[in-house]
Amino acid sequence: MKIAILHHDLEETEKKLNELFLEKGIDSNLLNIRKSHSNDFIGFDLVLNRVYASVANRDYSSIKKTLELLSKIESKNIYCLNSAKTSLYDYNKFEAYKIMEKNSVLTPKTIFINPSSLKKSIEKSSDIFDYPLILKRNSGGRGKDISKINSKKEFKNAILEKLSLAKHENYLGGFIAQEFIKSSRNHDCRIGIINGKFAFSYKRSLVSLNGEVGWLASTSNGSIEGKYNALDSEINEALKSTKSIGAKFNELDILLSDYGAYVIENNPTPNYFVNNLEDQKRMKKFVNVVLNEFGKKDE
Repeated sequence: MKIAILHHDLEETEKKLNELFLEKGIDSNLLNIRKSHSNDFIGFDLVLNRVYASVANRDYSSIKKTLELLSKIESKNIYCLNSAKTSLYDYNKFEAYKIMEKNSVLTPKTIFINPSSLKKSIEKSSDIFDYPLILKRNSGGRGKDISKINSKKEFKNAILEKLSLAKHENYLGGFIAQEFIKSSRNHDCRIGIINGKFAFSYKRSLVSLNGEVGWLASTSNGSIEGKYNALDSEINEALKSTKSIGAKFNELDILLSDYGAYVIENNPTPNYFVNNLEDQKRMKKFVNVVLNEFGKKDE
């Protein structure tokens, strides 16, 4: 069996996953998206897409290339995990919102901000949402460039600043305005779904940005992880959301409010901290699901 691990910058997670595959006797290979072409994957049994959504923050062109490359690879009947379809929903929060809404997943209302008609987008957001609302990049991750907006004036100033930064960074993925979901607890829930079944859950503390009461769960921004047994309502929404984006493996951010368990984001390509014991266990589960899924595909 021959596996290609498609990556951007080579992070510790991909090095460790490659090591775990090699330990199982798998011919595992690390391939850089910036240097890869579809013909490079001829002869591989499986392509493992590990190009993070957060790559969009610093190299948006590689996100576009990843989606195009996965489609070409799949046209050659080479199995990709994540698929081009799932990766699109990983990289495009607005598209993910639309497919979740279509499948009755409880998720924050979201609109795409059109830079060419900014005033209209701000007015539309103010009509649809109560303040505060969330303003963030449509493509990206790890808590970068996300803001809690408390007024129309603040919205205008924030989006202008974000568009200026986007231009400087050559980020072309756009922005979204999102309904703010007030958590009924001081933490969120991260749920893992593997092959359509609940696999694990843990909590992450809510952290503060700009001195406000904690509202954001982001390990990259300082959230502390802890043990947590997910509620049935949280698991049910995670299962529905995972099915809607076609993911075989997914980690979801869930916020519990007074109105139910909301799916904030899907993470079919999660990052791991290789020195964290729990993350080591999750990486091993990830390797097992990759091998099991390929085995089913091959039968």
